[in-house]
Amino acid sequence: MDNERQLFYATLFLSGKLVSIDFFRKIFDPINLENRLIDYAELFNNLNLGIQIRRVADGYQMVTLSELYDNLVKFFGDKGENLTKSMLETLAVIAYKQPITRVEVDEVRGVNSSAAIRSLLDRNFIKVGGRKDVPGRPLLYVTTNSFLEYFGMVDLSDLPSFREWQEMKG
Repeated sequence: MDNERQLFYATLFLSGKLVSIDFFRKIFDPINLENRLIDYAELFNNLNLGIQIRRVADGYQMVTLSELYDNLVKFFGDKGENLTKSMLETLAVIAYKQPITRVEVDEVRGVNSSAAIRSLLDRNFIKVGGRKDVPGRPLLYVTTNSFLEYFGMVDLSDLPSFREWQEMKG
């Protein structure tokens, strides 16, 4: 096994979180780097070790296989963020309609979303992405890389279309 691949695996293991591609550009030869990282992740994932390397947001992360969750949660507890129904609804509206103001989110949901937006800001799932060019210049909200990481997506194109979502619902 070459030193670069070992360093890639060790970095992901030790970090315990997402490691950006920019970080790897600083320590590895940047020529053809993204293809090499994809290959390293595939080689590791083919070992079927109960953990996998996945590409999310702007980097890579080492995670436990989701099918092992039920066996492990009773010993280690649930390490995930607990998102309320209100937070999930608000996050979905922002993800699909971004950039969007709080008032626009409220119109879609039919209820006040201020508390959910505050919670999502605190958890770094959304951020202020600017101001809308209308009277009052309300804040515009957009999703963050933490949102992508939490839901295991590389970018927003990974969100299901409305048709796909309807098919998943049954």
